[in-house]
Amino acid sequence: MKIFNNDMMTFKQFYLLALFGITFSIAVYLFILWWSNKEKSNQSLFYKQINQGLLFVIFAVLSWSIVAIYKIFDLKEFTLSYIINDRILSSMNNLFLFLSLAFFPIKKINGFTRLFQKKEKWIINVFIIFSLVICFFTITDKIGDSFNFLSRILIVGLDSIFSISCIVATGYILYYSYKELGFGKLLLTYINVVIVLFSITQILLPMSKMVPGSTTDFYPYFLAFFIICVSQFVFLIAGYYSIFFYSISNHQMSESNVLKDKDLNSHEIVEVLKVSLGYHSETKMFYLTLNLKDKFKKEYIETNQNPKLLQPLLYWLLFSYAKKVNVMLTHQDIAIAKFRMVDYWNKESNFKLNQELLFFNESGHFEFKINQQNIFLNDATFFKSKLSFKDIFRKYFICFVTNEDKTTYQLSNKKNADKYILEHFDSFYKNIFNE
Repeated sequence: MKIFNNDMMTFKQFYLLALFGITFSIAVYLFILWWSNKEKSNQSLFYKQINQGLLFVIFAVLSWSIVAIYKIFDLKEFTLSYIINDRILSSMNNLFLFLSLAFFPIKKINGFTRLFQKKEKWIINVFIIFSLVICFFTITDKIGDSFNFLSRILIVGLDSIFSISCIVATGYILYYSYKELGFGKLLLTYINVVIVLFSITQILLPMSKMVPGSTTDFYPYFLAFFIICVSQFVFLIAGYYSIFFYSISNHQMSESNVLKDKDLNSHEIVEVLKVSLGYHSETKMFYLTLNLKDKFKKEYIETNQNPKLLQPLLYWLLFSYAKKVNVMLTHQDIAIAKFRMVDYWNKESNFKLNQELLFFNESGHFEFKINQQNIFLNDATFFKSKLSFKDIFRKYFICFVTNEDKTTYQLSNKKNADKYILEHFDSFYKNIFNE
């Protein structure tokens, strides 16, 4: 038995060193990636949010490294105090992964992703929940003498539930993140398999230690299984951020170089002269038409059409209306909005645009460069009846409020702003297009 324990100790040390090596090397790589894009955070809110989420991911991966270091120098028996410290460290990993979910730049909108659309509220809620969990662990420690075995079951069970929830939630976001980058079914299936197997380890490992019996003999194999799963999990995260930053950088490079192409489809457009938006009732197609001028002063007219009222087109409608009523737009998501507007046009158009052609920027307040009289919003009543159209105006409603009212009602305070929107938005929306 003594030899077996020594062998187990050697195996555990190898396992912990492997866990530390994998997670720490990935954390360092992600930190280098974060540092490489740090300057862009000062120039773009879009990059700032991505980097903020990446920082949470780095802390989450480092939490695994800290767990490994802690266990290397504290290889004790499965005592209650050891379990509590171990679960608290595990909770830190879950905490940072949950926080990072709000900052993945996915477009998927459903009941789950709406939970963290308001990033500040999501962060506060996550901290509150995990503070309660830590308090629970601490209280359990105080009553450990009279509640020992049941305390172990409660602590390990609660931590396993949170860990599985965290893995599944992160896996769900990773699945759609890779999908929106254009990856096919094979890789997406692989992501699902990794998430399922990784979740299973959160059941097998505590069960093999808490429940006596034959499962204890398989504990070393469960540890090896965990190492395989966690390595795949962190590699998927590192791979996503690498590909995402590369695709964004490549897109910007293509956008800046597109005017250098000698192809007819890449004439150097120097001005957007006119914007027309509307809906063809005969073809049931939404359309966006731009009149463009190239560096030789030659004019072109091109139309993009789509059977669905997509969010990028809603942004075009929002900016068009704002320009008509002399309003500059500002919002925490404005960088994403501008990016999607240009991307929406460039995907189908023969003439490529960039953001500098379309927008004025005055200290973070944006508007079209196109003259008011050259913006045409057709079928205004039809658009006004669309719920998605109403929602986007509600989201940016504060931009249309006068500075006097913002000061009077102290709308810089979120609670005051929410109350003001609730009381005044319907009246505002009723009167749009009637000015």
